Amino acid sequence: MVSGLNVGEWEHLQRNVGEWRGWFDSLDRTLQRTKRQPSLLRLEPAPAGVPLNLTLLLWPEEAGSSSPHQPPAGEPEKRIVQSFTRLDPDMGVFGTGSFSRGTLHRCTWAKLYAEFGFLHHQRRHRLVLLWDGAGQLDRIVLIREFLAGSPALECPPLEADQLIGDWRCDLPSPGDNICFAASDLDRWIFLPDGGAFLAPAQIDPHQPFSIEALWLSSAARLERISRRYSEHGALTSVNHQLLTR
Repeated sequence: MVSGLNVGEWEHLQRNVGEWRGWFDSLDRTLQRTKRQPSLLRLEPAPAGVPLNLTLLLWPEEAGSSSPHQPPAGEPEKRIVQSFTRLDPDMGVFGTGSFSRGTLHRCTWAKLYAEFGFLHHQRRHRLVLLWDGAGQLDRIVLIREFLAGSPALECPPLEADQLIGDWRCDLPSPGDNICFAASDLDRWIFLPDGGAFLAPAQIDPHQPFSIEALWLSSAARLERISRRYSEHGALTSVNHQLLTR
C-alpha cells in the first residue's frame, strides 16, 4: 500500500468504480443551459487496488441522444486521462461513496470552486460551482451519470415540498433528527435530477460563508454535503449527512 494513503476513504472512493454515461450541462447564473456535452467516465482500479485509472470522454452536444444509455455518435472532442495513487488534499470521500472537493483557501489569485459528487446504487449526481475573480458565482455545471448497462433513470426535478418535514440522520451519527421547514429552504436553488444547492452569489472577502449541496436520490433518501469557510477564506470543515425517512 502506498505510504500516506487514507485506506478508509480510498475504499469509499472505489464505490465509484465502473463505467458511467451521462451529460455535463453548463448553466449560467439564471440556470439557463448554455452547453451540453455527452460524457463517458471510466474509473478502473489496478489489480492491487492502487492506482485508480480515470478516463473521461466528452462529445459535442449534437453527438448525443435523448438517452444516457445510448453511446454518442462519432469521436469525442475531449479526452482526459488520469492515474492517481492517493486522494488530493482538497478531496474528502464519505461512507456512501459520495465525495466533495474544492478550493482550500480563497485568495485573490485563485478562483473559488466547489464540487459535490453524490453516489447511490447505479446513479451519480454531481455539481460543480465556479466563482470568478471578483467573487461572483459565474458558472454551474450539473453532471448526471448512469452506470453503463443498468436501467437507472433520472430523478425528477427537486421541489421544496419534497424536503419539508422530519428526517432521521443515519450518517455520520445515527439518531439526530432534522426537520426542514419552508423557511429553511427559501434561498436554496433547486435543480433537475433531484438536486439543490445553497451558495453565495457574491462572496464578501471579509465574511465567513458556506457552500452546500444535496441530492434526493429517492423519496426517502437525502444526502447533504456542506463546505464552510472562515472570514479569511480558509476551508474550516466539510460535513456530510445521509438522511432518511
